[in-house]
Amino acid sequence: MILEFPILFRYEEVHLKEWVRPLQFLLTVGWYVALSVIVPVAIGYWLDRPEMLNKAPLFTFIGLGVGTFIAFFGLVKLLLRFRNEQEKLEKNHKETKQGQS
Repeated sequence: MILEFPILFRYEEVHLKEWVRPLQFLLTVGWYVALSVIVPVAIGYWLDRPEMLNKAPLFTFIGLGVGTFIAFFGLVKLLLRFRNEQEKLEKNHKETKQGQS
C-alpha cells in the first residue's frame, strides 16, 4: 500500500504537466505576438512625431509591417518547437506504458 502512493502521485504530476504545458504555450504565444507588433508600431509612431521626422503615418505603417513579419515567423518557430516537444512527450509516454505492461 505504501508503494502505490508515490506511483499515484507521479501519475497526477504528469497529468498536471499535460494540462499546464499547452496553457503556458498559449500565454507565451499571446505575449510574443502582442509585443512583436506593439513595440515596432510604437517606435514608428514615435518617429512620426512632428519633433522627429514628421512623416505622419509612414513609420507607423512600416513598424506595423515589421512587427507583423516578426510575429509571423516567430510564431511559426514557436509552433514547430512546441510540436516537437509534444511528439517527444507522447513517445516517452507510450514507451513508459509499454514498459509497465
